[in-house]
Amino acid sequence: MSRNWKLARLVAALTLLPAPGAAEEPAAEPRTEVLLEEIVVKSRREPRADGLEVREVRETPARDLGEALEQTLGLGKVRKAGIASDVVLRGLKRDDVNVLVDGTRTHGACPSRMDPPAFHLDWAEVDGVEVRRGPFDVSQPGGLGGVVDVRTRGARPGPGAEVNLGAGSSGAMESSAVASYGGGRASLLLGGAFKRSDPYLAGDGRNITEVIPATSTGRYRDTSDHQTAYDVRSGWAKVGLTPAEGQQLEVAYTRQEADDVLYPYLLMDGIRDDTDRVNATWRAGALGPLASARAQLYWTRVAHDMDDRDRCSSAADPAACAGGLAEAWSMRTEARTRTLGAKLEAGLGGADAAVEARIGADLVVRNWDNETIRVRRAMPGQPYVGEASIPDVTQTTGGAYAELRHALAPSVRATAGARLDVAESYAGVDRRDFYATWRPDTTPERSRTDLLFAGNVQLDWDAARGLTVFAGYGHGTRLPDPQERYMALAGLMGKPAWVGDPSLRPTRSDELDAGLRFTADRLLAKAQVFHAWVEDEITLVPLALASGATARTYAGVSARRVGGEASARLALPLRLHAGAAVAYVWARNDTAGTPLAEVPPLRASASLRWDDGRFFAEAEEQWAARQDRVDPALGERPTAAWFITNLRAGAGWRGVKAFVGVRNLLDKTYAEHLSYLRDPFAAGVKVPEPGRTLYANAQWTF
Repeated sequence: MSRNWKLARLVAALTLLPAPGAAEEPAAEPRTEVLLEEIVVKSRREPRADGLEVREVRETPARDLGEALEQTLGLGKVRKAGIASDVVLRGLKRDDVNVLVDGTRTHGACPSRMDPPAFHLDWAEVDGVEVRRGPFDVSQPGGLGGVVDVRTRGARPGPGAEVNLGAGSSGAMESSAVASYGGGRASLLLGGAFKRSDPYLAGDGRNITEVIPATSTGRYRDTSDHQTAYDVRSGWAKVGLTPAEGQQLEVAYTRQEADDVLYPYLLMDGIRDDTDRVNATWRAGALGPLASARAQLYWTRVAHDMDDRDRCSSAADPAACAGGLAEAWSMRTEARTRTLGAKLEAGLGGADAAVEARIGADLVVRNWDNETIRVRRAMPGQPYVGEASIPDVTQTTGGAYAELRHALAPSVRATAGARLDVAESYAGVDRRDFYATWRPDTTPERSRTDLLFAGNVQLDWDAARGLTVFAGYGHGTRLPDPQERYMALAGLMGKPAWVGDPSLRPTRSDELDAGLRFTADRLLAKAQVFHAWVEDEITLVPLALASGATARTYAGVSARRVGGEASARLALPLRLHAGAAVAYVWARNDTAGTPLAEVPPLRASASLRWDDGRFFAEAEEQWAARQDRVDPALGERPTAAWFITNLRAGAGWRGVKAFVGVRNLLDKTYAEHLSYLRDPFAAGVKVPEPGRTLYANAQWTF
C-alpha cells in the first residue's frame, strides 16, 4: 500500500475517534445571524479590499487557492491542469500581482507557470485571504495590479484540533488534520494535508488528457480516466513565543511535495515539485517612541522537474507513438528558485492620533535557474543537448517606503504613500551570443541596475450613514522577471525559439480608482471603477529573422485598462440571502492598435441561499460573455460565452460540518478565455473546465 493511501486512511481513522475529554459545545448559533455578522465583518475592511473566508472555500470543490479565488470579485484563473491554477486580477497576472503568504514570497520555478505562487500552500493552512486592487500598497515591491494577501492560521488558546475530509468526481479526494495548543507564553501548531485526483471529465465526456489532437506529437500515450492527475502532500508547523510583554515571535516551516501533475495546457508534465517555506516574524506593540514594530526574515525554495515521458513526443517515432529513446523522455527541464527576504517596519502615532505613519525597509533576493535538455533527432545517435534556458539569474531588490494616514475631518481621511527601490539583475550564465543572434543590432548585457518609484494618494469620505466614497491615484512599477529578460531556449521540432530581452525596462502604471461602499442592517453593496495607463507593459510578441527562423520574445508596449467591479449581499426574510456580482476589463495595446492579449471577458454571478442555522441550501448561476477582443499577432482565438449552475447544501452541529454539492449541474462543455497559451512549450489547445462535478466535504473541530 502506498504511503499516500496510508496517510489518507490514517486521517480518515482520526475522524472516528472521540475527542478525549472534549466539553460539549453549545448549540450552533443560528446561521442567519452568522451570515449577517460576516456581512458586518466584510464591511469593516478597507473599501478597496475584498476577502475570502475559509467557510466559503469548504463549500466548494476548489482544489487550490487559484481556483478558490475565482469566487472573489474581479479575480480569475489560468487553468493548466486539474490543480495549480494561476491567479488573474483585472486581467493582470504573473509578477503584476503580488501573492503573499504571511508577507513572504514564493516564486515558482517553471517557465510556463506550472507552479504559480498560489499553488504552494494548502487550504488547511489558511486563516483568511484579503485582495487589494491596484497600485496602492507601498509596503511591497512590484504588484502594480494588486495584492493577494494570505494569512495562515495560528494556535488559539488551549488545545484544539480540526480534521477535514473531501471526495468528489474523478476520484478526487483530500484530507487534512491540524492540532494546536496555545498557552500564555508559547504556542504550537502542527498540520498535514493530502490530495489527489484522476483526470477530470469535461462536459462532452472527454477527460483532460484527450483534449490534445491525435495529430499532435504532444498527445498523451495513455488517455484513460484512471491516471494520477495530481498527488500533493503538505506538512507544516508554527511555533509562537512571547519573549516579553507586548511582544510576539513566530517561526513557521512548511514542506509541500507535488508529484505526477498532468498539464494538458503544456507539452510537458510535472514529475516532481518540492517547496520549502521558512518564516520568522517578530512583532511588538508600543516600544519607546514607536507605536508598533515588526521584523521579518524568510526563505523559500522550489525544486521543479518536468518532462514529456507521458507524451508521444518521448517516443523514437512520435507520429506513431512507438519506439524508445535513450531516456524515458525527449525533453526535460530542471528548474530551481530560491527567495530570501527581510523586512523592518515601524509604526508612528497610535490609532487615536490625528496622523499615523508607517515606515519600513526591505530586501528581496530572488534566484532562478533552469536547464532544459532535449534530444536532437536530426543528429546521428539522437544525442541529448542541454542549455541554460533561464541562466542562473539573481535579482536583488532593496527598498524603503513610508505611508501616512491623516484625518482631514471627522468624516474625511487621506492616505499617501511612497516607495523607492534599487534593483540589480545579473545572469550567472553568459547567453549573450544567443540574444545577439536574434537581435543583431543590439548589445545585450548580463547585468542591469534599475531604479523604481511607486506612490499613491487616497481619499475616503463617509458621505452619509453607511455610505463611504473613495478615490485614489496610484503609480506602480514592477521589475521584468528573470524569464522576461534572460530566457534563452533554441527552437526545435518546428517550435519557435524562446528569447528574453535583457534591455526590457520596468513596467510603469498610472491608475485612477473611484468607488463606493454602502452598508445597512442587512445589506453590503460595493462598486469600483478604474482606468490605468501602462507604459512598457511586458507582453509576448512574435519575432522572425530573414532566414525564416521564428521566436517568441517579450516587448514593452503602451497599454490601457478600463473596468470595474460591483457586488451586493442582502439578507432577506424567510432566512434567505441573495448575492450578485459583476466584473469587466477592457484593455488595449496602444502601441499596436489592437486588443491586449489574455484579458478575461465580462463575468457575472448571482446566488440565493436559505439557511436556518443548522442546514443550508444554495443555488448559484455563473456567466461569462463571449470574448472576441483578442490579439491577432499571437493567434489568440475568441472564446464562446457560457453559463453554469451550481448547487450546494450542508449541515452543522456541535463542531461537525458536512457539505455536498454539484458544480456545472447541466454538464456544460466550456472553456474560460485564459485557458490557452502561446509560448513554445504550449500544447496549443483550450483546456476545458470540468463538466458536472459532484463533491462532499466534512469537517470536525474540537
